[in-house]
Amino acid sequence: MDRFDLHTHSSLSDGTLPPKALVAAAKAAGLGLMALTDHDCILGLVEAMEAGRELGVKVIPGLEIDTEHPAKLHMLGLDIDPANAELAVFAQENVLRRSRRGSAMVAQLEAAGVHILPHMPQSRGAMTRLHVAVALVAGGYAQSVNEAFQNYLRPGQAGYVHSRRIEPEAAIELIHRAGGLAVLAHPCKMNCDIHSLVDRLAKAGLDGIEAFYPTATPGQKAVHLSLARQYGLLVSCGSDFHGENRAVSLGDAWEDDPALIPIYERLA
Repeated sequence: MDRFDLHTHSSLSDGTLPPKALVAAAKAAGLGLMALTDHDCILGLVEAMEAGRELGVKVIPGLEIDTEHPAKLHMLGLDIDPANAELAVFAQENVLRRSRRGSAMVAQLEAAGVHILPHMPQSRGAMTRLHVAVALVAGGYAQSVNEAFQNYLRPGQAGYVHSRRIEPEAAIELIHRAGGLAVLAHPCKMNCDIHSLVDRLAKAGLDGIEAFYPTATPGQKAVHLSLARQYGLLVSCGSDFHGENRAVSLGDAWEDDPALIPIYERLA
């Protein structure tokens, strides 16, 4: 089993590396398999897959779907068909939705005296809250991205704008219709009853759970591995790499653990 990473972001969403450079970084990090999973965006998949063929890295086409849930529920779609028409329409609509939300966030902050417009990074694809957080740090309004989220971008804060998203069950169905695997992203970050949530999502066809994640504690891993066994789910690992926008390296979540063999064999 090669080292692998099934959760990464390029500059087409809120990472800092273009897709080809991201694949080259994965090669340099010793990864044999990776997935590009930009937020609600599939614009970088063809470039990444072509780079993978050139560099000898197996690139899995994917995306990370932001869903409607109080506890920030993100669903990874792995091994999807980049040419799927329904998925392409969904991704295009969500790039526009994120752009409108981003503009509204900036406008609200400007109205509150927080002038970040000159510091906004350019996005070639899907705009995310991380773009706004980076601008808040660059403008001197926060010392870190985490502080920017905490003080400006949470519900009730000046920069928060709610945007209606797809329901988790509908996201699973969409991923399946595009030929992919639906994997619950970073459950260790979710402030909710994870047992009830996995039970609900498993009934809707959930395929896997990202039990291995850089910030997952040993206790959280044990719980998520137990849930995977209970519901017959694949176990995934992902660094959630964003380049310079987050202090994490490609492959950080990978462990030489037998629980990861089934998803590796399925994708490799």
